[in-house]
Amino acid sequence: MAKFTPGAIVSEIRNKIASTVFTKNKAGASIRNRVTPINRRSPAQTNRRQILASLSAQWRGLSEAERNSWNNAGSSFPQTDNLGQTIFLTGEQLFIRCNANLLLTGNAQITSAPTPTSFDVLSFTSLTATADDGVISLAFAPTVPAGFEMVVRATAPVSPGKSFISSSAFRFVKSIAPAATSPQALTSEYAAVLGSITNATGQKIFVEMFLVEQASGLAGIPVRGSGIIAAS
Repeated sequence: MAKFTPGAIVSEIRNKIASTVFTKNKAGASIRNRVTPINRRSPAQTNRRQILASLSAQWRGLSEAERNSWNNAGSSFPQTDNLGQTIFLTGEQLFIRCNANLLLTGNAQITSAPTPTSFDVLSFTSLTATADDGVISLAFAPTVPAGFEMVVRATAPVSPGKSFISSSAFRFVKSIAPAATSPQALTSEYAAVLGSITNATGQKIFVEMFLVEQASGLAGIPVRGSGIIAAS
């Protein structure tokens, strides 16, 4: 379903209507034909669908009191959609989002809704990568706080001229434990998910990081950065 911001007629539309896609990038608003990917079931996509299906089934298995706790909590967790408007998740959406984050970081799932929490503000410092040895290192601030983990997602190497990249291009690489200090190596985890960078000299890698509360699965605001792969 497409979203739009009303103007004199229509000032902004996002998502799709039939075979037409309405989007926006650094050049402004654009309209394109919808393209169906050839590979619609990559391992990552399949795993994601399985997790969502499992969590949806778990939602249906909650008691009425547990579901009510999530439904009542929705208004406490405002979100921003892709038009910059404030929206509120349904109880089921909030349950799935929190528990998906807990699964991602290897923490125990929850059945009752959490209460809002505060997050430290993350700051991206640098991403260094060298093609000859494949080493990748992420520098950030502050130290990962107690009770939280820092999720790191990254892209495959792309053209160095790119300054904008879609969220769908990022893949989960690593969860960094509480009290971890900067910098953190991503070498082996990146290679396992996105492959070697030994032949990617001069290309760019984007990273995204955000905090996840271990007890609730609540996530902080994502922060992005990038780095160019050097020869050595």
